[in-house]
Amino acid sequence: MDLTRRELGQLAMGGIAGLAISKFGGAIASAQAAWKPNRSLIHGVQFGLQPFCYHDLVPSIENRPELIKRMLKNGMGMVELHSGWCEPTFSGPGVTGQQSREQLRKWRTSRSDDHFRAIKKEFDAAGIEIYTYYQTMNDSYTDAEVDASLAGAKLLGARGNVGSYGLRLAKKFSEFPAKHGMFLGIHNHDNLSDPDAFNSEESFLKGLAYGPQVKATLDTRHFTAADGDCLGFLQRHHDRMSSVHLGDRRRHNGRSAPFGEGDAPIIQVLRMIRDNQWPIPAILEFEHGTLRPQVDEVQAMFDYCKRALAT
Repeated sequence: MDLTRRELGQLAMGGIAGLAISKFGGAIASAQAAWKPNRSLIHGVQFGLQPFCYHDLVPSIENRPELIKRMLKNGMGMVELHSGWCEPTFSGPGVTGQQSREQLRKWRTSRSDDHFRAIKKEFDAAGIEIYTYYQTMNDSYTDAEVDASLAGAKLLGARGNVGSYGLRLAKKFSEFPAKHGMFLGIHNHDNLSDPDAFNSEESFLKGLAYGPQVKATLDTRHFTAADGDCLGFLQRHHDRMSSVHLGDRRRHNGRSAPFGEGDAPIIQVLRMIRDNQWPIPAILEFEHGTLRPQVDEVQAMFDYCKRALAT
């Protein structure tokens, strides 16, 4: 995909975005290349899954085959893969938290590329594209560890790295992904009292100013709970979005809800993406309680979206 008009304008202005493009060349544009159509491309909208939806399935290397099995049952062809599905754990009797953390850092900076290539082959064989890699980095990450983590994500085929952190850390990590031909997806929550949080359109704009390699991952649940305007945000900033985390929730910091029972404009969001042919994946995610098996709840969400796009 070519650079957007907004990104070209930022380049002309010679600000942070211009510096990022000149430094990283075509990496940013290549990170936004169109995906190959897959089984969950529905009426022009590409759907994927945030596997957190399978609440009963702990993200681990051991559980990865079951994750793939469930995604196939739900008809999913795209995933936002959490690092927990790919990285080993080093906890055990007598192992302190600090020791475990140090061992994980050592593993990240010394692991073989074949580790991630093998995981990619598993998902490729199932026809599931790894669109983004969800890894919430923090101050404990060294520069070498950040680069190693993103290099691993790139081997998986991920277009970008998404994490839940605030403005300060987003700025710290903002230039790393483009070096790997990737984007940084900044993800919002509903905590309006935290000045460092991504929780409003204003805070998103601050993060997007860090450079064109930074993209908004708009969570419709949290944005709705924070009384944000999802449709207005989508209309104004679609060219700077990596995806939407599609879920439902009540306004005024209300509860999470099944699709169609909250205040998030799910149907309107999907139709806006479809009608404008915007390359913005809709990543399904839910937090509400349910008595149904999680696979059934995911299917109910996906079927709701399919009905919304059928007309």
